[in-house]
Amino acid sequence: MAGAERQRMTEPENLERMVSILAFVAVRLIQLRECLTLAAQLRGRGLKEQAEAIESQPSTNVLTQDEWHILYLNVNKRGGRYPKKLPKEVPTLKWAYQAVAKLGGFYDSKCTGIASWATMWLGWDKLQDMLSGYYLSKETAALLNY
Repeated sequence: MAGAERQRMTEPENLERMVSILAFVAVRLIQLRECLTLAAQLRGRGLKEQAEAIESQPSTNVLTQDEWHILYLNVNKRGGRYPKKLPKEVPTLKWAYQAVAKLGGFYDSKCTGIASWATMWLGWDKLQDMLSGYYLSKETAALLNY
């Protein structure tokens, strides 16, 4: 599991290094989550167009191309089968937030609100695990000349 408190660091320097790395992850998660919370606040003030403009920003503002590709394929898997094609347009920030939350176990319904930080972190951790597997398989295929 990720998280500075779970890394069992004994030396302050090691803990400092881990916190430095995790801070970058936290910023990316905040960017994703704020997309939804800021849009909700704007809607509450009657600023629907501004809310939609925030939500419709491309997910590449926060995710790398490989991250959104892996996320898309895994979130849209049906019956154990992956989609045959990726969308032509980059999905939105709102979609990325919902997809990461779903990976973390969040089931959106009318009364659940937004995903917790723990759920977002878990979803992000799963995405990074899948991305590591993707890179490993890509490297292995290159080594084996596939």
